[in-house]
Amino acid sequence: MPGNYRPVFVLICKSFLLSLEDKLKTKFVMRKLLLVLLFSPLLSFAQEYSEVVEVPGKSVDQLYSSAREWFALTFKSATDVLKMDDPIAGKLIGKGSSHISESYVTDGLIKVPIKLDWYPSYTISIAIKDGRYKCIIAEITIKRIVEGSGIAPIETSFKEFFDQKDNFKNGRDPEWFTKNVEGAGKLSKNMIKNSAKAYESYYNIILKTEQEFTSLLASLQKKMKGTDDNW
Repeated sequence: MPGNYRPVFVLICKSFLLSLEDKLKTKFVMRKLLLVLLFSPLLSFAQEYSEVVEVPGKSVDQLYSSAREWFALTFKSATDVLKMDDPIAGKLIGKGSSHISESYVTDGLIKVPIKLDWYPSYTISIAIKDGRYKCIIAEITIKRIVEGSGIAPIETSFKEFFDQKDNFKNGRDPEWFTKNVEGAGKLSKNMIKNSAKAYESYYNIILKTEQEFTSLLASLQKKMKGTDDNW
C-alpha cells in the first residue's frame, strides 16, 4: 500500500479522536503519528502559478502603470503589499494573503461542527518589457486552523497539501477510503464517513485556492490588456 496515505490519514482523523467510539490505543497512536508529521521538515516551495502574456503595442511605462494600478485595486493597500516597486527595471513584487474556509458536521453520537480555516500567503512578482509581461505567484504557504477538532494550528507549504490532492479527491468516497487508507478497516462506520467528509473538505479548499490564483492572473491580464482611459 502506498505510504503517502498515512500522513493524510493522520492529519485528517485526529479530529475524530474526541468521539466516544475511539479506543485509547488508537488515540495514542494517532497523536504520536501526528506529531511526526507536524514536526517533519517542510517540502520546498515548488508549487507556483505563472504566465507570460503578450500585449502588443503597449510600452513598458504603460504596462508598468497598469500593473501598479492593479495592485492598488486588488489589495487593500498597495503600499503595504508591494515590497519592490522599480519602474526603471520594470519590476514589481508584492506579498499577498487571503482567507478561505470549508465547514461540515460529523456523524455519530456527538455531532461536532468542524470548520477548516485556511490562510494562504504568497509572493506575486511582475516583470515587464515592451509588449509583454510575466507574472509569477510563488512561495505559497498555508496557515491552517481547524475549529472544533483539537488540532493545533500549523503553517506549511501549499505544495504539501497540493501533492495529496488526488488522495483527498478519492478519499471522499467512504468505500475507497476503507480499502486504501491504512488502518481504516478498524474504524467504525461513522468515523469512516467523517473521514470522507474531511477529505472532501480538504479537496474543496485546495480547488478554491487554485481558483483564487488563476483568478488573480486573469484579472491582471484583463487590466494589462485594457485600453487606456483617455479623457
